[in-house]
Amino acid sequence: MHLTAVILAAGFGSRLRPLTDDTPKCLLDVGGKTILTRQLERIAAAGIPRAVVVTGHLAERVETHLSTAPPPLPVLLAPNPDYATTGNCMSVLAARAQTGDRGGIVLCDGDVVLTGNALDRLVADPSPSALLLDTETQLAEEEMKALLDPQGSVRRLSKQLPPAECAGESIGIQKVAGPALPIFWATLEAMRHAGDTNGYYEDAFQRMIHAGVTFRTVPIGHHEWTEIDDLADLEDARARFARST
Repeated sequence: MHLTAVILAAGFGSRLRPLTDDTPKCLLDVGGKTILTRQLERIAAAGIPRAVVVTGHLAERVETHLSTAPPPLPVLLAPNPDYATTGNCMSVLAARAQTGDRGGIVLCDGDVVLTGNALDRLVADPSPSALLLDTETQLAEEEMKALLDPQGSVRRLSKQLPPAECAGESIGIQKVAGPALPIFWATLEAMRHAGDTNGYYEDAFQRMIHAGVTFRTVPIGHHEWTEIDDLADLEDARARFARST
């Protein structure tokens, strides 16, 4: 199946200020490489033939970076002109023209760095739609939590779910493919038409699940990834990658 990676890199990265006042979050250095470079390397290694990067805050810096440090696969840019006033659900929709309705996408939050081969496992998984789930993390209010049904499919996906009832954290990397992809685009378009533009793309996933679309999970170990939300996360990632690339 033809897959395109979509990297969401439009946000302000406000919890990383002042570093992100003049540098997009995705271009912060972690162990001698930018977060974006690390993502693109993993995407290429997983056999995904191309990527779309959704830009917003300091978009010109991302474009310059990609032209001066050529990535290991073709990369298209998809500007989100409304990034400052909408949620990441609309950043996903900004990539639609570059991806189309056929095949599938591997949707990646632009602040997640992978260290293992979980992306390869996600691509190889036979389920058309699946998300990487960390079942080892300590769940609290901040995590995007997944509640599974008895068959192991996602029943509910939200930060507001009770941690004790959930199987783990959805880390922000997922596959939407086959018949689910046009449903995903249609769901996001319906959200925009209704003025529901400030939410997460997981809100669209939840609507799809209610409509009968199945999302499976692919396990990822807690040691195989890190998310860089704030300065403490960045310092931890830099220390981690100073020891190993």
